[in-house]
Amino acid sequence: MVLTTTGKNGIRDLINTAKDFGEMGTGTNAPQPSDTALQTPVTATQTALTSSTADKTLLLDYTLNSTTGNGNTLTEFRNTISSGTTLSRVTFAGIQKTSSIEVEISTTLFIE
Repeated sequence: MVLTTTGKNGIRDLINTAKDFGEMGTGTNAPQPSDTALQTPVTATQTALTSSTADKTLLLDYTLNSTTGNGNTLTEFRNTISSGTTLSRVTFAGIQKTSSIEVEISTTLFIE
């Protein structure tokens, strides 16, 4: 069996339609396939995702403005679909969030 290009683009479009929000947190546990949320979410950082598509590709963009999440050392991020279902989670070296910085995260999904 082969998954056709139109089928792959259909899956891309389903995910794109279901996109919800991005969220940052302060947890440090390594991401696991069984993760359903952030370890330690900073709920004020929930921001709607924007997106763009290309052939078998979906780009999800998240922007945390300079006035939100300040005073936290942000170390984890997730993309969500369908009213908060976790699509992906990543951890990284801490970002000391202050009003002098804006955080932008782009996630590229390749449907291969």
